[in-house]
Amino acid sequence: LCTSYRDGGLLSGTSKNQLDAGVAGSLYRDEKQLKETICRAYPQLRKSRDALEFGYKLAFEGLDEEKSKIQVVVPKEQKGVLDGIKSAFGI
Repeated sequence: LCTSYRDGGLLSGTSKNQLDAGVAGSLYRDEKQLKETICRAYPQLRKSRDALEFGYKLAFEGLDEEKSKIQVVVPKEQKGVLDGIKSAFGI
């Protein structure tokens, strides 16, 4: 994914979306525990617990400066094709 994103080819946008979705899905699963750990380590952030933002930074050889900046992601549940079919039928 990183190679495709770095090279900027036809599928680089798709690769970037997959990276974002993977990070967002991982954060979503552990968001509550992650926020608790952060607030335990940095008590001054306890008041801002619900305003925390998450992101990632790629460090990959050959990546240009713009693509190596911090990418902010919103934790959200990953849904697959079957989830979409289930929700369409109200299951």
